[in-house]
Amino acid sequence: MLLYASNITPRISYTFRVIFERILNCPIKFTANIDAFLATKGPKMAYSPQQIETSVWMEATPLLFEDNIVKQNIVPEKWEDIMLFYPTKNGNFPVDFVAIIFFLISRYEEYYEDNMLDKHDRFQCQNSVAHKLGWHRKLIVHRLAIAIAEILVAYYPQFEYKTPQYEELSTHDVDIAYQYKGKPWWRWCGAITKALLRLRFEHANNYLKATLGKEIADPFDNFEPENAPSKPIYFILTSNFTKYDKNISPKNKAFRDLIRRLVEFSEIGLHPSYYSSNKTSLIEKEKKCLEEVSQLKITKSRQHFLRFRFPDTFRALIKAGITDDYSLGWHDEAGFRASIAVPYPFFDLVKNEETTLMLHPLALMDGIFSREEDEVILDELREEVEKMGGDLIVLTHNSNIKY
Repeated sequence: MLLYASNITPRISYTFRVIFERILNCPIKFTANIDAFLATKGPKMAYSPQQIETSVWMEATPLLFEDNIVKQNIVPEKWEDIMLFYPTKNGNFPVDFVAIIFFLISRYEEYYEDNMLDKHDRFQCQNSVAHKLGWHRKLIVHRLAIAIAEILVAYYPQFEYKTPQYEELSTHDVDIAYQYKGKPWWRWCGAITKALLRLRFEHANNYLKATLGKEIADPFDNFEPENAPSKPIYFILTSNFTKYDKNISPKNKAFRDLIRRLVEFSEIGLHPSYYSSNKTSLIEKEKKCLEEVSQLKITKSRQHFLRFRFPDTFRALIKAGITDDYSLGWHDEAGFRASIAVPYPFFDLVKNEETTLMLHPLALMDGIFSREEDEVILDELREEVEKMGGDLIVLTHNSNIKY
């Protein structure tokens, strides 16, 4: 497929490659030469503000020809049964599908300086365009990509595309490896005192047994092989103890024994600490610690509390040698933060360039809803991804024993 634009900007090449290579699984070439484009006989498409006399032309809005960040004026426009934005007046499409896709996958709206954040400095789903327009649990990027493909097929029957294969991926965040085991004396003392004050005598007795080195059943010890085509991924927190980082120390034998267990049946990733989104130098330090304990090269990560900042956190991950990040999901809702369910490259809007870091979108995290609600919502998300194709990634915690 040949794409014409008068100026092949970084945003244009990035977005069309995501559409055609990541979702439609077909090659794409680019040209800014109008004569060469018009002379081409095979499947082709023009993307420009000015009308091009060709079978498939999308009227382009300014977004992909810019190199700055400007708060967008979202004007809703109905397409089929969905409210979209970036309306157009001419061409084969009622709205600029490509600008919408770029806006969503780049997380453009999360760069605005006046965003309202929660107490942990996180962008909330309810403030997203997707939520406001009612489709935060839909794969709009996939729907628009397929709509483009169907227009191409209508004019060029030889054009072929294939949607991604469906796969479920199990991922786990190890915020606290064990409830009783592996904790220093001062944490045991505090825990025992708290349990006694709350009249939780069995709880206090278990802490005491762990202190004395006796074997006990630990409710957080939920690390077992899974019957699935792909290995689960465990993201391990290695930071020093803080108000929000409460895992056992990597220096502890229980921690090292756990890593040896997990390596046998799962992949190991880094769980950068709560404060790493502000103090990004912590990412390299924590990654080095995990590599020393596991004797593995760590290339995957997911931020603790799903707490990150665009673009700083992702730049720091790249600098630390992380190639794949699994943080792109909602902490307060279920659904698709970027309206996409395939891995795709992170685009740094400030530098206006594509990077090597692959983002793996998350669909659902445990603990947001009740278990019964989770099961219903998960079925809804599964149906959506099975229909559109891609990866259904779910996050659970070994320490969430109520789940």
